Amino acid sequence: MIFILILTLSSIFPSNFYVNSSPERDYWPTEEWQISTTKKHRMKKDVLEQMIDYVQAEGVNLHSVVVVRNGYIVFEEYLAPGFMEQEHYLWSVTKSFMSALYGIAYEEGYIDDFDAKVLSFFPNITVDRYDPRKENITIANLLTMTTGLLWYDDANWVPMVAAPNQVEYILGLSLINDPGTVWNYDTGGTHLLSAILQEVYGNTTLDFAEKYLFSKIGITDYSWDQDKQGIHYGGHGMYMTARDMARFGYLFLNNGTWDGEQVIPSEWVNATTSPLIPLWPGWAYGALWWVRTDLGFYSARGRYDQMIYVLPEQDIVVAMTSNNPPGSFDPDYLIENYVIPAVKDDEASYPFSFVSLIGLTFIAVLTQRRKRRK
Repeated sequence: MIFILILTLSSIFPSNFYVNSSPERDYWPTEEWQISTTKKHRMKKDVLEQMIDYVQAEGVNLHSVVVVRNGYIVFEEYLAPGFMEQEHYLWSVTKSFMSALYGIAYEEGYIDDFDAKVLSFFPNITVDRYDPRKENITIANLLTMTTGLLWYDDANWVPMVAAPNQVEYILGLSLINDPGTVWNYDTGGTHLLSAILQEVYGNTTLDFAEKYLFSKIGITDYSWDQDKQGIHYGGHGMYMTARDMARFGYLFLNNGTWDGEQVIPSEWVNATTSPLIPLWPGWAYGALWWVRTDLGFYSARGRYDQMIYVLPEQDIVVAMTSNNPPGSFDPDYLIENYVIPAVKDDEASYPFSFVSLIGLTFIAVLTQRRKRRK
């Protein structure tokens, strides 16, 4: 089982995480991004322009792309109907925001045990298709999409949104695997994360995000859809500008620090963006982040190609908004064939090394740390 492995590794690495070092910054884009040139930041403008030529020639429905290097916007393009002030629907990029909020919630003391049982937060919910194994689903399972619940986005998303009670719908799904044993992409499970956060915080998930995240890093142009019980959707529903998406990626690039403040614990940033669960060659999943182990970046990914890329070795963040039919285009192609090659040849440009075993221990270690504090 996945979490038996995590607990085993926690005994080997009881208190240490790998943390990428962050360079000193000469300003922070809390109020405004500063604009610079590709030349000053050792990138090839012509290669990035070729990226836009490719997008247009191939009919890729890209609405915006923002490339940040060394903390400066060095390339920015908006293609109709996209525009700079547009609050674009982020779809599943919302999930990576939920991951960040849980790191903050742990640090602030609202969540103290990632092995806490999910059903314990919803004592008044009637659970259809009851299976005693549902009692074993934990917050950790939600964060790593290993609940064992039968979920398939194309089949379940519309019925969930239409249901009179979204939490009840999700908990009423059939359980087809023991919790913690099988990874399955699960938008429903991430909505339970938002519902739990609202329960423990005593106010909405959006209020929590505004207080502890958005206001800290200057994210101002956003909205977030709610379900029928007033719970902000944990797996989708967020709207944001491309520049504010880039701010979120930049926070992660800097290991959760922003202008001298540790907004998200650095251990959480590094662990949740590590390859906790191998998927297929070159790909892994962290805790609500996607990891390209072959290319050396991690990303928040949303339906129709809404993307936030973080490239630690190159000190780059890329935010994209799009409206491409599912499966019609691979946005990673632009990163691999244009953004990374745009870095000057005399600079190191190779995949960063993940310490995945240490990353795997994050949930168990954080839980143990919290228990020892009591």
